[in-house]
Formats: sequence, structure tokens, C-alpha cells
Amino acid sequence: MVRRMCVLLAVLFALPAQAEGTPARFRYCSLDIDYPPYSRLDGSGHLQYLMALAVRSTGVEFDLRVAPRRRCIEELRTGLVDGMIGGYTPERAGIAVFPMAGMLPDADKAVATPRYYTYRKKGAPLQWDGVRFSGLGEGRIGVESGFTVIIEQLQRLQVRYDDNAKSLGPNFGKLAAGRLEGVIAMEAEAEQLIARSYAGLLERAGRPFDETPLYLMLSRPFHARHPAYAARLWQTLQDHRASVGYRQYQQTHP
Repeated sequence: MVRRMCVLLAVLFALPAQAEGTPARFRYCSLDIDYPPYSRLDGSGHLQYLMALAVRSTGVEFDLRVAPRRRCIEELRTGLVDGMIGGYTPERAGIAVFPMAGMLPDADKAVATPRYYTYRKKGAPLQWDGVRFSGLGEGRIGVESGFTVIIEQLQRLQVRYDDNAKSLGPNFGKLAAGRLEGVIAMEAEAEQLIARSYAGLLERAGRPFDETPLYLMLSRPFHARHPAYAARLWQTLQDHRASVGYRQYQQTHP
């Protein structure tokens, strides 16, 4: 009798741990600004679509939340949200969990790898050769707030920068007005904005400044509760990223 009770208690105590295997919902934090083509306020961005597709295919409710980048990162740190998309840095690795391959993030698990260029006023002397800037003088480079990977590179280069704007529009406005010497921006978004509002006024300044793989970062509390599901979700994202359906969505939602 005592033995049967012990077995029953062991089973009961094991149930909560088993129930934690797959979450009921996944709380995803997305930016409160358009960041085409990856995220948009209406939820139609490529990575928003990919995240919803992957999460729902695992039988989990997808809970899309919108907030400024810094708030997303803070809520990820505290476990108020379960995941967000971002580039790997040692600082972020201290507050979130990335898909890893040894000591480095697993490049195969990246959900996108956007290219960033430096943009200048047409005909200006500013140039980026892949190693250093020329023609910058005492000028400043504009970069969106929260672009941690880019900002850290500018700091290493000891380049003066302005990260007060949280979106590209204000930075391009400053550049066109002569208040910045250059702006570092994601290629896809920058080219669309130039074609729409700055044709003949702004242009690229040399080689790509950065190509940063983006990953699904998970909050540490979520990963601790659902380690097997986390691995499954990272793999599911990889599978759907390579799917015909996702490629078609990218083509129909440029």
C-alpha cells in the first residue's frame, strides 16, 4: 500500500513537468515601427509571417505583441515575452538564449541575413571601403536606436554617431538636410525609401557595412521551462524558411 502511494505521488509530481513540455502559447515581441520587409505594423512582415507559420504548425497559439525595440529586449530579459528576432551579441546572449553550435550561434538557424549599407548625399565624398570610412571628417553617422551590432562596430571604429531616431525616415531626413554625413541602413528598406522620397538625392557609399544574421532569441525563463520545444521551434523555423510557401509569400509581399 505504501509503495503504491509512493508511485502515485511520483506520477502526480511528474505531471507538471510533463505539462511544461509544450507551451499553450508563444508570446512574440515585434517592433512598433515598420521594418520592411521583415516586420510591419500590420503584422504582414516576412519574419512575422514565418514566426506565426512555425509556431502554429507546432500546435501552439501565436501571440503577437508590438513594442519599441528596447522594451521588447527588456521584456525578453524578464520573461514577459517568450521571443523576439535579433542579431547575436555577447550582451544579448547574457539575457536570452540563441540556437548555438558550440560557442557560436548556429548560422543554419538564422531566419534572415540582411545587408546594411552606408548612405550619403549624392556626390558627397563619404566612402566605406569595408574597413574604414573616408571623407567623413568630423561628421556623424546616423543609425537607428537599438541597432546594437552596428553601434558596437561604430564604437570600435571610434566614429561619431547619432542613434536618437528609432526609424529610418528621420535619419534620411537629417542626411538630406546636411545634419548627418551618412546613415547606415538595411538595404531593402533604404532602397524602397530612396525610390519613394529621395531619388537623385541619396545614394550608397561603397561596400556593405554589415551582414548580420538574425535569430529567434528566446527568454531564459521560457527556454528553461521548454528546452525540447525550443529546439523544435528553431528547427521548424529553419524548415519553413526553406519552404516553397514562404518563398512565395516573400515574392508577393515585397
